[in-house]
Amino acid sequence: MLGSGRNEWEASDSAVIALDGADGHLLWHAAAPNQVVGSALFLDISADSVPDVIIGGRSTFLSAIDGRMGTVLWKYAPPQDSSGAGRFAHHNFYSPQLIADQTGDGLPDLLVPNGGNPRALANSSAGRDPGVLMILNSQTGAILSVAAMPDGQETYCSPLVHDFEQSGNPEVIFGTGGETAGGGLYRVPLADVVKGDLSGAKQLWMAPGHGFIAPPVLADVTADGIADIIATNQGGILLAFDGKDNHLLWKVEVPGAEASSSIAVGYFNRDETPDFFAPFSLGVWPENNGARQMFVDGRDGQILHEYSAGCTGFFSPVAVDLDQDGLDEVLMSVNEYRCDGIFVTDSEHYIGLFQPKDGSLSAFIPRQSSKNLSSTPWIGDMDRDGYLDIVYVLQANTARIIDFAGMAVLRQEFRHRVSTPPSWGGYMGNKGDGTFRGSPAEATLRRRSGS
Repeated sequence: MLGSGRNEWEASDSAVIALDGADGHLLWHAAAPNQVVGSALFLDISADSVPDVIIGGRSTFLSAIDGRMGTVLWKYAPPQDSSGAGRFAHHNFYSPQLIADQTGDGLPDLLVPNGGNPRALANSSAGRDPGVLMILNSQTGAILSVAAMPDGQETYCSPLVHDFEQSGNPEVIFGTGGETAGGGLYRVPLADVVKGDLSGAKQLWMAPGHGFIAPPVLADVTADGIADIIATNQGGILLAFDGKDNHLLWKVEVPGAEASSSIAVGYFNRDETPDFFAPFSLGVWPENNGARQMFVDGRDGQILHEYSAGCTGFFSPVAVDLDQDGLDEVLMSVNEYRCDGIFVTDSEHYIGLFQPKDGSLSAFIPRQSSKNLSSTPWIGDMDRDGYLDIVYVLQANTARIIDFAGMAVLRQEFRHRVSTPPSWGGYMGNKGDGTFRGSPAEATLRRRSGS
């Protein structure tokens, strides 16, 4: 399942596509008025034992699509609300999350963010409505509640839902702000979102001039059995917060950098603490002039290895132990072109293999005359034959890095054994919910097997 589209503001009859995993042939396609930038969420709402697809994107597009036939089950209809928070819910949708059934129909329901006005000018507050968190009936798309951001800022951040204390009272982690608008990282009980009120949200961090765009991740770096919160501020800061009491554990600042991509979680050294791989763009969009990537120790935020590979891209990394040595390697797209803005020539793309054992970088998938602006690879064992598959997207070169002129979706299988699931197999992790599920026992076993 892939969200797609044409150039920004252009409608497409193939903005959502379903491809057969065995041979790549097109199963069905669905239309949207603009680019579909969210990831697909799967839930059987038509009761035919086939998962259906819920996916969103720009220009207020959010839809549930029959997984078998590709027919539309429902489309989001903006509320006719001139006074409440619903009047702001007319912008972009990002990746939704499932929450417990709110309506009694026996199906989980949806938490989804809406916000971000691409027509608003940089460094201007004009036209920047507050973002909202919304709860929708998954079966019908009906709006159950709408809650405006507590600081009045926009949002581009896909939220996370997690029951930190395993108490039956889940919480929501969300971010506000944009590329040139300050914002914060927040934590709030899901029950408050249900009530349509984020005023009691706890602010973990606030940054002037830059918001929290990329989804955060959850991983236990304090070994207390409670997930901790790791997030990148768009101003080039990687932050880790204790999931128990919200205090700052550590931070990594990258001067002159921006962070619009999410991070990968894995085991990148020989201890039992999850570590992180974080990508950054140098300069200020759209005049970015390079990129930096780094392995970061989850215990204390120390940089383990650092790279300067390629130029701007809004894709995210994935992590898997390819050589079964107990350490995860990272796979991520790299665009090579003249790094002085969005006007480019002769771009080359490869999927880089970032090796934590010795800090090396090599081309896992060789260079091709192409580019990738914003698609994260998926890795795993698609056909259950014990070997690694990777699915990735290439785009045709254009005179501007952000322009679209066609794409290819490719699947390759490699002779790398897959005995356990990847540590971080896709965008927002293996289950698309931003949660790392490795355990200290697994880390110990992997460390011993690789030592």
